[in-house]
Amino acid sequence: MKRLWPGWLLCMLTAGLFAYMSCYQVPDISKFIGEMKIPDELPLGYGMDGARALFEAFKADHAAAQVAGRPSASEAYVSLHAGSDLVFPPLLAASLAFCGFAALFRPSLPGQTPRMVAVGFGLVLALAFTHLACDFIENAVADAMFGPKALALEFNAGFVFVLRVLTTGKYVTLALALVLIAALWVWRVMSGRRAVSPSLDT
Repeated sequence: MKRLWPGWLLCMLTAGLFAYMSCYQVPDISKFIGEMKIPDELPLGYGMDGARALFEAFKADHAAAQVAGRPSASEAYVSLHAGSDLVFPPLLAASLAFCGFAALFRPSLPGQTPRMVAVGFGLVLALAFTHLACDFIENAVADAMFGPKALALEFNAGFVFVLRVLTTGKYVTLALALVLIAALWVWRVMSGRRAVSPSLDT
């Protein structure tokens, strides 16, 4: 496992960035919009009424921020997508791919990887990069709905369903990838036990 330390370091960096975003950046946005959650936080996304209420909250705060001479929650939300949340999705996709690969990396137990296990790893890769695409597109749509420029216009109801599908897709692909990774590690543990048992019998 020593050869895999760069991958585990990547996972720790990804977890650290997620904690920073969740504990500091996102709460700083939510406190100015009545503690409403940003779309990125809701696995099923906002429906029409919720998205409209969020738009109005962003709009009210943006007006108040201009009077107070401070950055608005809308500006902070766009900055989040242009900063930390631009780096996080690729890190997460790479971490998911690494965790799947690490389950298959067994130099002490040489042998051919079963076909179903290889297919499982392939699905992890596909889900990781589908998650990445959903996240990036979700951010772009959210900025188009709740960014400072969008607040000067009417609420764009046509984007609500699109944003909800992307947000839900992001969470579903992540959940499926994690389930498959867990299954790969179960296979690793079980195959390791089977390899050790014959040697103990002898």
